[in-house]
Amino acid sequence: MRSFLTFSAALLMSAFSHSAYAQFSPDSAADTVLYADDTVSTNGVITLTGQADIRQGDVRLLADKIEIYTDGNGGGLVSTEGFNRMVATGNFYYITPEQEVRGEKGVYTRANDSFVVTGDVILLQEDSVVTGSRLDYNLTTRAAKVVSECKGRGCAKEQRVAILIRSTNSDQGTN
Repeated sequence: MRSFLTFSAALLMSAFSHSAYAQFSPDSAADTVLYADDTVSTNGVITLTGQADIRQGDVRLLADKIEIYTDGNGGGLVSTEGFNRMVATGNFYYITPEQEVRGEKGVYTRANDSFVVTGDVILLQEDSVVTGSRLDYNLTTRAAKVVSECKGRGCAKEQRVAILIRSTNSDQGTN
């Protein structure tokens, strides 16, 4: 059974502060640049393989392979208005100036402006760290849910959702 943790508004703001909506977005005014060892475009799917790297302003999405599902109207070319979904597999990274998300797979869906990251998920932001098996994150509402594959005290610590929020006090003694 899965256990999950839905963050309260206060914890969400401390773990996921800053405006996520201003980050990677098909509606951004920033240019989008794609890099890969190989690129193939067939039937509305553009596949980047080999150290695939998508950059938009100061935001990066990296993976071994990234598939971009378009509406098919771009004539084989990528258009920021024309993609519906991106699937990034293998060594997934989503990096912004404020945070870094890692996992094995990341799926961005434009219709609900959200992404799902699975496989040993790590979220780093400033000195805070959140780990779990799955992260569901809506960029518009900034709602987040971290899920683990194991439930209860019988699980090893690394199998459960873990949140580390570093103290901002200058005196960091133990209590």
